Amino acid sequence: MTRVPAIDAATAVANAHAFFERNSGWAPPDLDTLTEWVADGVCRCPDECLVAPQSWCRHGLASWWLVLDDLGDIDVPALNPDPSSRPPRH
Repeated sequence: MTRVPAIDAATAVANAHAFFERNSGWAPPDLDTLTEWVADGVCRCPDECLVAPQSWCRHGLASWWLVLDDLGDIDVPALNPDPSSRPPRH
């Protein structure tokens, strides 16, 4: 099992911004892609790791949902508060 660093969301977002600085900027997903991920209960991180929308990867990078939500000027898709209402995965 992959271990997730014991950090908080703010630290993971800061780590993501540091990642952007080291890797020539950033290219966030478009809103349709982000909405699709969130509807599936997942999200990518800037390094392409797959995590829950409000989480971060084992490298300590926040999900794109967290990064964009933290900016405050971008409407991120609402999270589904009830996972049982998602369609079953096949």
